[in-house]
Amino acid sequence: MIPTSSNGPEGITQSVHALVLTWNGAHLLSDCLKALLPQRARVVVVDNASTDGTAELLQRDFPQVEHLRLGENFGYGRANNEGLRRALEAGAEFVALVNNDVEVGPEWLARLREAARAQPRAGLFTGTLLFKDEERVNSTGLAIDGFGRARDRDFRLPLEQLQRSDGPVAGVSGGAALLRVSMLREIGLFDEAYFAYYEDVDLSLRAAEAGWTSWYVREAWARHGFGASFGPGSPRQRYLLGRGHLRTLALHQPLLKAAALVPLTVAYRAAVKAPLEMLRARPALAWAELRAAGAGAFEALKVFSGRSRRPR
Repeated sequence: MIPTSSNGPEGITQSVHALVLTWNGAHLLSDCLKALLPQRARVVVVDNASTDGTAELLQRDFPQVEHLRLGENFGYGRANNEGLRRALEAGAEFVALVNNDVEVGPEWLARLREAARAQPRAGLFTGTLLFKDEERVNSTGLAIDGFGRARDRDFRLPLEQLQRSDGPVAGVSGGAALLRVSMLREIGLFDEAYFAYYEDVDLSLRAAEAGWTSWYVREAWARHGFGASFGPGSPRQRYLLGRGHLRTLALHQPLLKAAALVPLTVAYRAAVKAPLEMLRARPALAWAELRAAGAGAFEALKVFSGRSRRPR
């Protein structure tokens, strides 16, 4: 067991592990790691079976970074869980999650840790995530509406118009976040039934249900190459978002409300959104909507079956 108060080589603290998830993202990793390495954390690249020279890049340019190679592409939640388990076993106090298309600012981790010291019942921390090449906001945390849909708060707002101050938020984006390990030990890790998208929403909601707060820190800024993994608005992204939304809706809304909203959402995707995409001559997106409706309905039914068997 590595003591949580110890420092590693060159002042690296073992109390914070920083996980960088990647899949064939060698072209993104250099900028990401150059920004993250000065933050005084134990950096681990969690590699979803990349075949693009990621291993060679790390060995050549970043020998100080740990390389956790997985046997296949496990997606976001399951792959990050591999790194999270190692961090918990090593006695870490915090784990930072950073996507390979994110470049954190110089004080990103320090600002989040300051907030963690000041807010002992906050378990998830997020900062101001900007688009990589624009002075516009990508996210200041998550907003969740009455239909269970999660959206990035302040999405595309010009930075000069941002009025947010530090405080609680409904949830954090998994693209750049800090998690308190004591919270993870209580509520568990990511739900591996999600492949990508909405697993950060689920974790945030499970934390809230257990009495933990998600916290926004304005001055902890980072820049994001939005949608670099699947492509913004791609059929793959559309499918995963739709499927994840329906699973999360079934898990976290009151049971009667969820039982009403799930079939309505499935019908809306299949009978409205898919035909609209066909009218726009985008058959791949139409098929993604249909697949999301079907897979999401199946996930919701599994969730409802489990909820009905819970002891009252």
